[in-house]
Amino acid sequence: MRIDSLVWDTSINLRRDVSGCAEMSGPKIGEMSLATLSAVGALLADQTRCRLLQALMDSRAWTAGELARFAGVTPSTVSEHLSRLLDADFIAMEAQGRHRYFRLAGPPIAQVIESLGALELPAADRGSHVVSAPAELRYARSCYDHLAGRLGVDIYDRLLTNGHLRRSDSGVAIQPSGEDLFAGLGVDIDAVRRANRPSARSCLDWTERRHHLAGAAATALLQVMLERRWLTRGSRPRSILVTEAGRRGLEAFMMECPAPA
Repeated sequence: MRIDSLVWDTSINLRRDVSGCAEMSGPKIGEMSLATLSAVGALLADQTRCRLLQALMDSRAWTAGELARFAGVTPSTVSEHLSRLLDADFIAMEAQGRHRYFRLAGPPIAQVIESLGALELPAADRGSHVVSAPAELRYARSCYDHLAGRLGVDIYDRLLTNGHLRRSDSGVAIQPSGEDLFAGLGVDIDAVRRANRPSARSCLDWTERRHHLAGAAATALLQVMLERRWLTRGSRPRSILVTEAGRRGLEAFMMECPAPA
């Protein structure tokens, strides 16, 4: 099941249809939904597999033993779940010496997981929504290879407000001032343009229920901030911490860094 291909192919076909084509090329939406949604639903119906995917959302490679300890299951159990995720092309495996390392198969898979996590299903208590996530993850975390949480959403909003990004029906585009802003921080804009993926796109945030920035530029931006030690990875999977240097740097870069709740 190549869900990453289906995600992108479907979005392309939809844009072509809106622009005036009489028919969509490739698989019809109904045909894709029946096969893909049922397969994804079966794959994510198990909480242990969801825990494994949650850990792998930090973009780093994990061994089976590390994943077993994180999920609180036996090595044989985690091996079974990893096999199913591998068969579904949700994860990839890389062997180095005697060790095997597992990571998400790519950004489209991370997009699916983050977007599904942002869904708010009907519950018995229909009061105000409360996100069941630790405060440090709500504030800042990695969404596979880019920044998410309140900090990621605030940065995305400020980029839009200041005109560095432009949002339209066709997606998100980096403006010349945005390229200058990123380049001034150390992002290789030429590499961003050459990447075999969108330079910028919006990604629905799991905890904020608003969008943060994703795409090649967002990946490069997070990497630069980590290299500058503005941000560091926390002890909890996916957690991102802002250093004092990062608070000063972010303020000089574009915004006042919000304090954690």
